[in-house]
Amino acid sequence: VYLPWGLTALGMGMLVPVLPLYLRDQGLSFSTVSVVLAAAGFGAALGGLPVASALSALGERRLLLGAIGLMAITAALVGVTAAVLALVANRLAFGAGTVGVRLSLQSALTRSVPPSRRGRAMSLMGGTARLSFLLGPLLGGWLADLVGYSATFVVIGGVIVAAAIGQVQEGASSADAVVTSTRSGVRVREALVEHRNLLLRTGPGPALVMTVRGGRMVVVPLIGDELGMSATAVGGLVAIGAAADLLLFPVAGYVMDRHGRLWAMVPAFAMLGAGLFLLSFANTVSAAVVAGVVMGIGNGLSSGTMLTLGSDLAPHDAPGPFLAAFAAMQDTGKVLGPLLVGWFADAAGLG
Repeated sequence: VYLPWGLTALGMGMLVPVLPLYLRDQGLSFSTVSVVLAAAGFGAALGGLPVASALSALGERRLLLGAIGLMAITAALVGVTAAVLALVANRLAFGAGTVGVRLSLQSALTRSVPPSRRGRAMSLMGGTARLSFLLGPLLGGWLADLVGYSATFVVIGGVIVAAAIGQVQEGASSADAVVTSTRSGVRVREALVEHRNLLLRTGPGPALVMTVRGGRMVVVPLIGDELGMSATAVGGLVAIGAAADLLLFPVAGYVMDRHGRLWAMVPAFAMLGAGLFLLSFANTVSAAVVAGVVMGIGNGLSSGTMLTLGSDLAPHDAPGPFLAAFAAMQDTGKVLGPLLVGWFADAAGLG
């Protein structure tokens, strides 16, 4: 679970500083940049239900391999064209791949880890991603300065492909066991109709969380660019927040399992909001760094909270369809976050 999750997250982390800078380098406005970046979240939201059907039909391992392949190809091809429609289509497909990876791995953990240890297992997923988002922006920004944008995108595709190596080497008997265990026989549509009230009550909160997280990943690189920082320095700015993230993910898992989920969520999101407020006044690199650290601490405390919440709520008769629908609602925030940043940046400035 953790190796493919970490490598795909490393590829996504490398894209965080590189893709917005590449789009701005092509002369696109803040609004257009935000539309391209938001397309990945839209692809994830749209792909949630088809991915649930694929999970029931193919099983966790086959879905994971297909999703990794889709992510790798689309990441490598980002620098082929600057045409907005082509970029949007590319990012839509990339987003669908990300939800396939997440759902297949989350399903495996939900099935195999008891609720009393689930917070720690899920927070380790969050911590693995945070380690990748610490290293990824540094590596991505450095490569962009060293070899240019197009070559960097190809390298990112190669990093994501590496996530499939361990899965390809798995034995056929192991794969068959996984496929059998995930075929519950429950049709996706029927499961969603049956549990629609639960989804409608619980989905909006995670959607708002992802709006904040998605907006943060766009506004921080753009503010770094406005402060005159190089691609390498912007990658470092993102990585500083990721480092603060990384320090606290074990605390998040312990607190969720020992005291309850909200004891991690409430202080985490309060600090994330405070960090964004500080960032709005940042007119120097040092101020941006301080804001990034505060946001990182808050986001670190929230490590694995949304994954844990989804797994806690998933009904035993249809965990796959429910998790997919829950993820689709959550991923609408990945669309809203970048769009809000772009619209407000063009209208009133990044602050």
